[in-house]
Amino acid sequence: MFILPYDDALIASKSNLTEYILNRENYGRINYKDKQNPKDSWTFPFVTGHKYKIHWSATGVDFTNMNLGMSEKWQETDKNVILFANYTDVRAIMDVKIGG
Repeated sequence: MFILPYDDALIASKSNLTEYILNRENYGRINYKDKQNPKDSWTFPFVTGHKYKIHWSATGVDFTNMNLGMSEKWQETDKNVILFANYTDVRAIMDVKIGG
């Protein structure tokens, strides 16, 4: 999984947001963890009070859902974390025939 800092002030400071998003050097990488607890996951800390854009690149994964869990170290006084993820609605292939 890839993660990109996406705070409002940071985004506002970019003269070309598309260039910032497309530049892979701006992303951190979070490696997949195929352990038992938690099972088949990406486990990583977030700095609270910030926004992040996440994506799985061109891995071919086709998620229908994603679960997030909080650490037992989370406290009610911690700030929010906001995650942005792309949504792509995949359409079935269809044949179109034009009669004449």
